[in-house]
Amino acid sequence: MSAAPKAGAGPGAPEILAVREDHSNNAVRRDLAAPCSSDILSVYIEGGPAYRLGRSSYRFAAPAAILIPAGMLDDDRQEGKVNGIIVFFRGRGLLRPGPGLAGRKVGVSLGAEQTAVPCLKELSHADAARLAGCIADIGAVREGAVAGRMLQAGLLLRAVAEYCRAEPRGGGEGVHRGAARLRELIDELAYEDLSMDEIYSRVDMSAAHLEALFGSAYGVTPVAYRRELRLRRARELLISSQKNVGEVARAAGFADPLYFSRVFRRAFGVTPSSLIRSYSSRRATLGSS
Repeated sequence: MSAAPKAGAGPGAPEILAVREDHSNNAVRRDLAAPCSSDILSVYIEGGPAYRLGRSSYRFAAPAAILIPAGMLDDDRQEGKVNGIIVFFRGRGLLRPGPGLAGRKVGVSLGAEQTAVPCLKELSHADAARLAGCIADIGAVREGAVAGRMLQAGLLLRAVAEYCRAEPRGGGEGVHRGAARLRELIDELAYEDLSMDEIYSRVDMSAAHLEALFGSAYGVTPVAYRRELRLRRARELLISSQKNVGEVARAAGFADPLYFSRVFRRAFGVTPSSLIRSYSSRRATLGSS
């Protein structure tokens, strides 16, 4: 993926340096030209089994996401198959090292509000795909100068927020088992031709109770959560496959292509057919170069 503009951003605003896809195999070592100079947010749909950060070693099963503030990266070494996407940026106070590398925490600040999250999270495939989509959206910005940098900064904040709120694999503390189970089912069945009532029926609780628990745990309704999963998958298919709009709609779980086109445009500001044309022309240009 091409690098984003490197022009300076306003005081306190994150500055995007580059967004790139990472597709490698086996022992991968990425040494930056200027070590420790940039903040990093990355997500690996396939990755591992090992990752090294400074003197700390992590072992994980894919998928995983990593959040590293500038000054914390000594050496980025991954082992195993790598398939992910990375954004390099200057956080300008957004991120800071936690209480030592041994703590394996990153501080996230916005104004006077602060929180701490793990440097590395093992994620569900749905959370990993959503985070990868956020990073891809940053790299896809084509507006120039100030407007483009403002849009990228906003998208970066959203991506960091997605990282912070993503539940570690297996569910997090304080999440009701019913909400966690419903989320697992939606992740598994998001693209199937099933009604939400059919999914609810697989959990031994009433639909109203499940919806209340889910909203409290994840800040979104089950219907909206599934729709977001479907839209993200549709976007990936529109960009990477040769399917037409109707085929993409069905593959992403939408029975009605017209409804799909409406909600897709509402979510991404572009129609599915326009996105197909845009990426088809780019592929043709790259193929002829």
